[in-house]
Amino acid sequence: MGTIPIDRAAWPEDGRIGRITAGEYAGLYLLLAVEINNSWAFYISEDPRTGEVDQLKSDDFWATDEDTPLLVEEMAVEWADESQDAALEKEIFDIRGEWRKQRRRNTLIRSLFRRPGHRA
Repeated sequence: MGTIPIDRAAWPEDGRIGRITAGEYAGLYLLLAVEINNSWAFYISEDPRTGEVDQLKSDDFWATDEDTPLLVEEMAVEWADESQDAALEKEIFDIRGEWRKQRRRNTLIRSLFRRPGHRA
């Protein structure tokens, strides 16, 4: 795990996973994803492999492009190695699959409205 720059243009479409090491969420995991309208989504969860699933600490919120780097710095996030990222996300959050399904649906809908001969 290590530090990485918070850069919207270079951020992976499915976000990144890291461990929060400071502040009120210390010890929990963060899935940080780029959202629309200059915002970022912070998905926070305790590791479900270590406790009762119905009693897990979790939270989510959105922050602006300007506030996100400071929040990540205050949380002292240690980012997972990219080789471990997908497995950690599936074990802790398991929401990327839904994001991909939604993207496919949105792409399909947009393609239907772009077909030649289609009138909107």
